[in-house]
Amino acid sequence: MIVGLLFSSCGNTNNSVNPTEKNLASKVAYADEINKVVVFESHYKMLVFALKKGQDLKPHSATMDAPLIMLEGSAMVTIGTTETTVKKGDIITLPKDSMHGVSPITNCKFLLIK
Repeated sequence: MIVGLLFSSCGNTNNSVNPTEKNLASKVAYADEINKVVVFESHYKMLVFALKKGQDLKPHSATMDAPLIMLEGSAMVTIGTTETTVKKGDIITLPKDSMHGVSPITNCKFLLIK
């Protein structure tokens, strides 16, 4: 089950975003399958993912660079053939047109901007 929830959109006069939102990790719960929530969408999206250990985000590519910020836990991020351990507080950029994937070392939550 992949869940999407929109909190805000630039130019939207019915803007329901709370400007003091602080805990992004609390916006998404761990589930039996990869879970994600859109927390902002305009010319770009901000998504929060929750992955349990064993729920790999399979290698894929994207048409734009995408910063990934680890909010909770840790994961092995693969870009091409290079593997990097990313833990809470770390940021890594997933380059456009490069194969990349995420394999949780522990349950983890991360913010992805694309």
